[in-house]
Amino acid sequence: MTIHTLIAVLSIVSLPVALILACIPYLTRRTESFGVSIPEKVYHTEPLKLIRKRYVRAILLLTVILIGGFLWAGLMMTANEETLSMVFAAFMLFLIALSFGVYLKFHNEMKRIKKESNWAQDKTQKVVVRTDFHARKLTYSNLWYGIPFAIAILTTLLTALFYDRLPNVLPMKINFAGEVTNAVEKSYRTAFFLPIMQSYLILLFIFINTVIAKSKQQLNAGAPEKSFQQLTLFRRRWSLFLLFTSILLTIMFSLMQWSYFYPTNQHMVPIVSLLCSGIIIIAALVLSFSTGQGGSRIQIEGEEQGESVDREEDIHWKLGQIYFNPNDPALFLEKRFGVGWTINLARPTAWLLLIGIIATAAGIPTLLML
Repeated sequence: MTIHTLIAVLSIVSLPVALILACIPYLTRRTESFGVSIPEKVYHTEPLKLIRKRYVRAILLLTVILIGGFLWAGLMMTANEETLSMVFAAFMLFLIALSFGVYLKFHNEMKRIKKESNWAQDKTQKVVVRTDFHARKLTYSNLWYGIPFAIAILTTLLTALFYDRLPNVLPMKINFAGEVTNAVEKSYRTAFFLPIMQSYLILLFIFINTVIAKSKQQLNAGAPEKSFQQLTLFRRRWSLFLLFTSILLTIMFSLMQWSYFYPTNQHMVPIVSLLCSGIIIIAALVLSFSTGQGGSRIQIEGEEQGESVDREEDIHWKLGQIYFNPNDPALFLEKRFGVGWTINLARPTAWLLLIGIIATAAGIPTLLML
């Protein structure tokens, strides 16, 4: 693959990220706007429609400028694939950082609009809780992860059985031309690096699946039964997506491991990696737009929106995205801006889990490649 082709591919890859960033206001719950709680009935009012449209235009303009800058930098500089990939990563981080700055501007504007409008006046604030919520089947069983585990175990056993057939130098990075750009000497640690990473990722997906099942229930006080059905479907769909992603990544890592035994097929490794990544991104996009945060985009017939509103909790959401509430025993809950889950930073256990995951992810490659 030529540098110009790689530049085009990377530019295309950035489009899903830009699309998600631009459309977040339309994916979040209709009881929240830019990290600020609102009554669902005001979601479709003209002032809020306008603020969402302005946000989308701002993010799209920012994306066009940054992608244009990346294209210019890529065409002007003399670089190999690795350097170009690092430049692209820097541009993407810059895009995410600047988009957060754009979000803060609209978050503050939303706070001002809420204060001036006083929507919650004369409305009953409630917290609706179902005692049978976590007894329901909210996610797919972790036993399904026996499928990727079986693939990982098979990869491990075959690697151990045919260890002597491995080349003395194992490729770690391969460009699109099939050329090895980074390699390490064969050892038991390096030979089993990919199977160990397979196991780590599977355990991580099991943990996330458990988080989805155990996270705080957030039912709409104005339509509790409808929001319960939406929330159940939301969690089930993302649980299935996690299982699908786990199986696909495990297969991808196994194919990469097999390439050690068949060096002539190594040029397929980056192509397979790009293909699997593309499938996962497309699936995540389809799921996000069809489901929305908390199932807000899932159409459920029946219950009409009542007059009650959710209890005001804006004080616990720093900048509208960071949850800090020492009086809430919940460790995990849904994001206010975006699709997915976050942690209660007031709980030490949540910090320990977060640090443990990051330290393990960074530590495994470091220890195995020393």
